[in-house]
Amino acid sequence: MSACAALSGRFSYFSMKQGILSLVLLSAIVAKAAPLQVADLRTDFQSEPTGVQALPKLSWKLASAERGKRQASYHIIAASSPDLLTPEAADLWDSKVVKRAAKHLIPWAGKELKEGQKVYWKVKVADEKKEEGQWSQPASFTVGGKKTFPKPARISEFSSSSEALNSLFKESLTQMEARLANFAKDGNLGTGAEVQRSARAFLYHFDSLPHLTQWIHQMDAGMTPDGFFPIQPGSADVRSLSSEAGITVNHPLWWMGADSPLVKKRWTQFEKHMIAREKGDRAFKGTAWGGLAETEGVPAEFLDLCTLGFTSRLTRELAVPAQQPLNVIRFQDYASRIRKSFVKQYIGEDGNLTVKSQTAHLLALRSGVLKPAQQKPVIDSLMASLKKDGPQVGPIGAYFFPAVLTLTQHQNEAIEMLTTLSDEQKKAFTGNGVSEWMMSLLAGIEASVPGFSHLMIAPRIPSDDSLKWVKASYDSVAGKTSVHWEKQPDGSLKVEIAVPHGTLARIILPSTKGQTVTESGKSIEEAFGVTLVSQTDSAISLISQSGTFSFLIK
Repeated sequence: MSACAALSGRFSYFSMKQGILSLVLLSAIVAKAAPLQVADLRTDFQSEPTGVQALPKLSWKLASAERGKRQASYHIIAASSPDLLTPEAADLWDSKVVKRAAKHLIPWAGKELKEGQKVYWKVKVADEKKEEGQWSQPASFTVGGKKTFPKPARISEFSSSSEALNSLFKESLTQMEARLANFAKDGNLGTGAEVQRSARAFLYHFDSLPHLTQWIHQMDAGMTPDGFFPIQPGSADVRSLSSEAGITVNHPLWWMGADSPLVKKRWTQFEKHMIAREKGDRAFKGTAWGGLAETEGVPAEFLDLCTLGFTSRLTRELAVPAQQPLNVIRFQDYASRIRKSFVKQYIGEDGNLTVKSQTAHLLALRSGVLKPAQQKPVIDSLMASLKKDGPQVGPIGAYFFPAVLTLTQHQNEAIEMLTTLSDEQKKAFTGNGVSEWMMSLLAGIEASVPGFSHLMIAPRIPSDDSLKWVKASYDSVAGKTSVHWEKQPDGSLKVEIAVPHGTLARIILPSTKGQTVTESGKSIEEAFGVTLVSQTDSAISLISQSGTFSFLIK
């Protein structure tokens, strides 16, 4: 993916299909026989929850000491008491053996559940050789009653050779943790704009899928009669940027949690909001509706049009899990009309923006309002401004800043600027995308398809000595992924990766012409569980099965 094209969407759901198909090449690799085990049983994303719906969804993760293990079937049993939780006595559900690899959000198919009922369940799986593992430890859930949101557990780790980056990371997580605590106490997670800017970071770092899902439902409850989402749950106000979060926050929930049924269920609300938006701005010129004002050197109309472009792009992608193929075309048309309007209003004859603030440049580059060919002058202008004045952005610009620089091949500059921020500048960056950038781009842990069942591991490693190593892990709904890259004293690069069981990964690592790449001391051709896709003068692309891998590039 080119640097400019990457700005329109970090990893396109459609463009990944070809990569997913190539993963089947791994099926010919046969692993050593060993039973798969099951761990971390969840009901509706939670452990031992109360307030569960009558048709819950069940999930689990896999564990094995070997590479390449995958689930071929599962068997669920559920009972009204622990004593009945056996295949012979289970009185609520016995799925029998289901020949499927699915292990996430399995819909309840047992007896009808009643309000106040406590349900005990467990599962076992068989691997690709039909060898069964042991039954999991029992889990439970309670139907109905008050839905509780306990303090979400940390599900990530990040550290690097830069103390400045480590400090930004820690401060960001401190702020996010406090906001999640407020949500559990009084339902306040912030305005829609604030939640949108931190949603992916919440999901990378905390076990917060239930919290954000509940926040989305609360936004639905506040929808106005004419179809607008509120600026936040409990508010009667509507406004560009914050109201759009009723749609945009659903994208990371789907992409990172794979909850396609939630998207499908809420599609009507998405349409209502976008129809209301179109009625208020038929020509897609951008307006100052809802009291929106100029901020960070960006006119209200410019900000609104970029927001509309960003929301239209995400709505188009959400049409896929909503099973709305015609709306993919509809919102593609929206995007085209928005781009034409934006270029007519805000691009000068020299190809540069007529609005000169850094935030305006960052918004234009990440909101889908420019075609790839139109982005280069805007990128060049942005980098010239940053070189002259350093980062001059508020929370909106700060959210897009690290990803835009990285995806336009300015990773070195991004690290240099983020490690030399003043105390005042840091306030804009903490909690606004910087920790997400550390996970998805510095460490390179990203999903290729919703729910991380197929991974993209592509760390963006600076070419200079500004950063010597990064170590990170993320316990997604598919299991724990970890990446540790480190530049060696002899100039080689060591990269250690752990891919969760039951998943596959596309791994892209920097590699120059003439370098050799080995895995655990063996050539790629000899290594078990990893296959070479391509090697160019700048990178090597691999496909791996699950397990731990140690690459050396020298």
